[in-house]
Amino acid sequence: MLIQSQRVRQELPVTSSCIYLNAGTFGPIPHCVREAMQERVQEELQKGRLGVYGYRRIEEIYTQARSRVAHLLNADASEITLTDNTGEGMNIICYGIDWQQGDEVITTNHEHISGLAPLYQLRDRFGINVRVADLGPYAQRSASTAIEPLITPRTRLIALSHVTWSTGAILDVQAVAHIAHEHNIPVLVDGAQSAGNISVDVKALEVDFYAIPMQKWLCGPDGTGALYVRKESLSFVNPTFVGYYSMFDEDDFSWGFQPGAQRFELGGRQTAAIAGQVAALTWLETVVGYDWLHSRIAALNLYAYNALKDLPGLSIVTPQPGTNGILSLTLAGYDCTKIVQHLQTEHSIFVRHIPGHHMLRISTGFYNTEEEIDTFAQLLQTACS
Repeated sequence: MLIQSQRVRQELPVTSSCIYLNAGTFGPIPHCVREAMQERVQEELQKGRLGVYGYRRIEEIYTQARSRVAHLLNADASEITLTDNTGEGMNIICYGIDWQQGDEVITTNHEHISGLAPLYQLRDRFGINVRVADLGPYAQRSASTAIEPLITPRTRLIALSHVTWSTGAILDVQAVAHIAHEHNIPVLVDGAQSAGNISVDVKALEVDFYAIPMQKWLCGPDGTGALYVRKESLSFVNPTFVGYYSMFDEDDFSWGFQPGAQRFELGGRQTAAIAGQVAALTWLETVVGYDWLHSRIAALNLYAYNALKDLPGLSIVTPQPGTNGILSLTLAGYDCTKIVQHLQTEHSIFVRHIPGHHMLRISTGFYNTEEEIDTFAQLLQTACS
């Protein structure tokens, strides 16, 4: 394990200049991502983007990206649409439903603004009702237990996170999906804090839609992400925006949507970034290894819990430490914002504050070390003494 960890860190240069404990916001970028993006830009510079070769190369890169994401999520490539980020995926589904005034959507009190914003706008534009399931202050309550009583004949969608961004609670989305499907209600999952953090099997979860980013736990470039759309659930949503990639264009000028999830892709993206996405997923899958990655993240999280739990004035609020990479805590009598700033400016340790919850959150990545966590724990104790 030590040799593997050292090899991984060599591919992530930023890990040698700081203690990087904030993959939940941005993950470090490996050498292979930079190289893939540079190679693609150089290819465009030297060979152009037109002609049979140019179009074929773009198609190859996009196809590779969908295939790698499909492998990550245990989906079919036809069920994957490429996006810029989690928020785009959430919006695609939220705006793809034919809402009527008085319809209802259920979410929870531990959702990120990227998932809440489209719901709020739908409420204001179309008069739908947003019902909020209370999971408790730290998301310690079962989501299925909290959501089921809120279901009514007007419920059209249930939207929730797999791993909460606030406390790192893993929600029982499979149980939610079972309950929802008994009422013919689709389930949309915000996978921003799960993809690359824990193993995700969308087939086993039986969810309908699953939106993910690349720039967090998956160490990919900005502006890349994906949305899983279960083939059996395509009938629940229609594309809001359509373009060249959305349509199946016939020679007689008739047209129709692509048969799978690609119908939600509007048009061309930054191909160099997509090449970086492919490189990151290939590296994680074939070099790092998803099994090792997930177990290392969880083990470091448990190590961090044990290193921090007995510090005076500190309370761990993550419901089940050691199950994924997020560990959230409160510091009695201290301003978490100032603590975060102090650790960054004085010690090059990157963690984050969770606004509105008065919590400090660390994200243990597969590239972190026990020594880094020990250093963080010692400096946190000093800062709070």
